Amino acid sequence: MTGELPSPELAAWLGARRAALNLQQGEVSARTLDHGGQAGRVTQPYLSRLERGTRPLGALTPARQDALRRALEIPAGEWVARTGLPLLQAAPSDEALHVLELVRVPVRALASAGLPVTEDPASVIDHELVPVRDHRPGMLVLEVGGESMTTAGGGIRPGDRIYVDPGDLDLREGLVYVLHVSGLGLTVKRLRRYGGALWLTSDNPDHPPVKPEEVTVVGRVYFHQPRGVRL
Repeated sequence: MTGELPSPELAAWLGARRAALNLQQGEVSARTLDHGGQAGRVTQPYLSRLERGTRPLGALTPARQDALRRALEIPAGEWVARTGLPLLQAAPSDEALHVLELVRVPVRALASAGLPVTEDPASVIDHELVPVRDHRPGMLVLEVGGESMTTAGGGIRPGDRIYVDPGDLDLREGLVYVLHVSGLGLTVKRLRRYGGALWLTSDNPDHPPVKPEEVTVVGRVYFHQPRGVRL
């Protein structure tokens, strides 16, 4: 599908559409908030990435795709023809979700979530429809805001979502975890061994490691999207 991968043509089209409306990126972001609320808001930095072609349209949730289409006043037919992405459909009922074997899970902003994560309603920014096969009891869906796990090849980037199993708290070498660091809040790190000692490290070398005894483990990251990479 066209919108699932970054495309220079789509990026140029989005930028040209915004310019034709004589809008700044911040104004488009405000329009997405008007059209879709917090669930549909596309931030100015993220819109900038879309227009530079470094992020695919398909990485946006359907609600954000719809809000962006409306903010840029793009007719439905042109949107589908240009992007290959479907139009937003009405949210399925709980009965339909049961038939489809999907579970609706709150999406929380990693940067603003506190402890306990599930008792922080202010951090909820969206909802994710999670297939039953990927659902874990008490699971968390977090949207990443920082670049500590970003790599030259991609990694876990700002705006990506991760599924976290809060029942898996045993640290194991090579795996990725969400942690709470006193004074810093929630972060994502990978357990690695250096010189016989275990450290919780970032995939981005610009971010310092922490010692396991300095953190509270929130859970293990077991799924990462939009790339859909199992960790």
